[in-house]
Amino acid sequence: MEPGERESAAGASVPLARLRALVASLREAVSNRFLSLRAKVVSLLTLIGAVLVALAGIYTIYDFRTSLDLQAWSRAAGVGDAIIYAARNAETLTDLEPVIDAVAGAPGLKGAAVTGPDGLVAISSLPSWKGKPLSIDVPLKKNEPVAIAQQKRLGGYGRYPGDYAFAIDFPRMGERATVLVRVDVDQLASLNIADAWNLMMWLVITAILAILSISLLLHRIVVAPIEALRHFAESGGKGKAEAAGPDDEIGAVARVLSASFRARSEGEAQLITLAATDGLTGLGNRSHFKSRLMQDIAACEREEGRSVGVMILNLDNFKDVNDTLGHDAGDRLLQRTAEILRGCARDGDTVARIGGDEFGVIMPDIKNADDALQLASRLVRAVGTPFRLGAQELQQAACVGLTLYPQDGRDADVLIKNADLALSRAKQEGAGACVLYRHELHLRAIERNTIERDLRTALARNQLMLFYQPKVDIATGRVVGAEALIRWRHEERGFVPPSLFIPVAERSGLVVPLTKWVLDEACRQNREWQDQGLPKIGVAVNVSAIDLRRTDLTDTIANTLIRHGLSPKFLELEVTESMVMQDVDVVIGTLRRLRSLGIGIGIDDFGTGYSSLAYLKRFPVKRLKIDRSFVHDVADRRDGDVIPKVIIDLAHALGVKVVAEGVETADQYERLQALGCDEVQGYFAGRPMPAAEFEVFLRNSPAGGLRRAERPAAAGGSAA
Repeated sequence: MEPGERESAAGASVPLARLRALVASLREAVSNRFLSLRAKVVSLLTLIGAVLVALAGIYTIYDFRTSLDLQAWSRAAGVGDAIIYAARNAETLTDLEPVIDAVAGAPGLKGAAVTGPDGLVAISSLPSWKGKPLSIDVPLKKNEPVAIAQQKRLGGYGRYPGDYAFAIDFPRMGERATVLVRVDVDQLASLNIADAWNLMMWLVITAILAILSISLLLHRIVVAPIEALRHFAESGGKGKAEAAGPDDEIGAVARVLSASFRARSEGEAQLITLAATDGLTGLGNRSHFKSRLMQDIAACEREEGRSVGVMILNLDNFKDVNDTLGHDAGDRLLQRTAEILRGCARDGDTVARIGGDEFGVIMPDIKNADDALQLASRLVRAVGTPFRLGAQELQQAACVGLTLYPQDGRDADVLIKNADLALSRAKQEGAGACVLYRHELHLRAIERNTIERDLRTALARNQLMLFYQPKVDIATGRVVGAEALIRWRHEERGFVPPSLFIPVAERSGLVVPLTKWVLDEACRQNREWQDQGLPKIGVAVNVSAIDLRRTDLTDTIANTLIRHGLSPKFLELEVTESMVMQDVDVVIGTLRRLRSLGIGIGIDDFGTGYSSLAYLKRFPVKRLKIDRSFVHDVADRRDGDVIPKVIIDLAHALGVKVVAEGVETADQYERLQALGCDEVQGYFAGRPMPAAEFEVFLRNSPAGGLRRAERPAAAGGSAA
């Protein structure tokens, strides 16, 4: 294709593209405008009405013309009959002149004429016609008359629509002639036009009435039911789907839709009910509890002076029931608790199961905090009533956290959170405790969250450190060991006491990485001291109850010792007396595995827990550490040394060494020495020191005597 041809084709394609775009936009506009069924029906009926009106007009015109032609033909035929009658007796053409003049003056006629033998008009009521040839559709021959068998409408003598011609015989003259009649069509039309308009009007009215009737019928039996069906479908089953008849197609569709939406509505309602119900107890769940609390709060906001109490009840040691009696027994216990709470609740109260072993109670219109505490105590007593569960007789304890609207909060989430805080405090106080929320509980929770956040940061940034407090042999005065004590120097708070952040670490699970770090750092530091030629001593590390229940504790410690090349005999683990009494069999197994590695086991704070002699004999213990509360009064000559002496004699009888912690004076040291104590630990022997300072202390300590320095101020807190 040549360049010129390509340019021409491109120029031609532009209007074509515009035309296609115009057609597409027009189609879209029409489709959008006539989308509904009503619009389509109205458009169709309007089109039908327009066609009927047009047909009525065409018929009226046709009838008008037909009637006009018939009347004109009749008038011409009447004139022809009169002339034919006169021609029978006429002897010349002149005899017809009076007849021509007479008929020409009749109503509806304009004129009449008769041709002669030569084909020219001989007699005429109109002077302009005389002597002129007759122009008809039949070919004429000059000087010959026109032969017409019957009356004929002419193409027009002068092209007038009312001209008619017919042949007549003159018997007496023995000749034939042609008669021309002109009917006054305009006069006849003026007479018939009123009838035509009347006919047109009645036809249009009839068409309009027919269209309206059809439209009303279609609207009643088709459009209205379908629109109702559409609205019913779009609204998701709201309202009622109507049909033209109970058994027609629309009625069948309406019934199917109604059944479908009814089934869906019932299913959704059932799902909503199931979603808000606890399947085990039949009570509402947490979402239901929160929803009802929001409703009660809204009701109180409308009526000032009303209060709402929120109670959360927790079953103590519910996990033990599942572990010992099985989950079926635990489920029955939960069902029993739900029945008790349902039976003890007041009218209008809401009872829900909001957690595994937690139940919530909403108490609208509670008068004051005393009434809330009274109801909570009644529920705790009812739950704690002894009962039989299979072959076992149980007494389930519980504790409760309470909060009140509006003094403790004006939002459902805030009230539930405050009740949880009060419940946490109740768990600390013990079984049967009912604690009302106080603002300081919120402050403590904020403090715990802050400590947990900062402790995670400290672990990630290696901001923790170990202090070491020496253990001294009471007989020789030699440093025989040290206890590794974790310290946290906060960037803003300074040293944070372990008593503050260790419980937070245990509650948040941070105690596991914390213990790993302490073990790793203590083993590394001890190995470093040995490589420097310092006396080889054992380092004691405190472990928590969570650590003892870990199955990988033994592997973790073994890997740590191997990694740093430290002999197990230079590592000792210290556990509290109350700690080893939890899951005794599991703890004994763990301690025995550790002892088999050569790791020493010491029981800290001995005398303050609940251990029995039978269990103590089973524990693979290397040392017992007398709690500082007993050491404080050991120098009292009256009875302050009774308990330490009993502990020392018991330990020696079991072949276990005894360490006294918290030794601060020479009198305490000498009295413990007299009682036969093996080792001492405290400020009299040495305060907790950083690794570098402890290294100097260890290097400068005489091998045979105790360094009796003045008690310095503790760096970074007590030796906890």
